[in-house]
Amino acid sequence: MVAQVLWMNEQGLAWEETEKGRFRDEYFSPVKIPVQEHVPWARKTLPILLGICEKVIELIWKKIDSGVYEPSYSSYCHQ
Repeated sequence: MVAQVLWMNEQGLAWEETEKGRFRDEYFSPVKIPVQEHVPWARKTLPILLGICEKVIELIWKKIDSGVYEPSYSSYCHQ
């Protein structure tokens, strides 16, 4: 399927930010990564400079809206 899509698009693909994301589950099953039980580590987050803070927030919201970033409730998530 990938080869056909590349052939139909002359070996190149391009997306707008709103079209980025992941493949639909009906085409490809989600990959499950096995993990071992462990104590999560924590690293101090880097501060965002005030001059670019609004741009960073806007970029993050675009990634969330396009499906690139998903909500997480894992041990590593800061909520």
